[in-house]
Amino acid sequence: MSGYAVANDRLRVLEELEREIAAALQSAGLVILELSKEKPGERLLERQAAQFSAAVLKVEAELSAQIRYLSQV
Repeated sequence: MSGYAVANDRLRVLEELEREIAAALQSAGLVILELSKEKPGERLLERQAAQFSAAVLKVEAELSAQIRYLSQV
């Protein structure tokens, strides 16, 4: 694989990571918004909290992979 292809792949991964971070922040914002209501919807809270957790785990794993890659090159 050429240097440009590797760089393009790395950029695509970072762009996906950026989208995951945005999704996590959006889920967290929706949870906070729902909690500010007088009667928060439990289902919505649980769903958004689960989405937040999943996004954070994915971001953490990908950042770890990026750090491992960068420490090897």
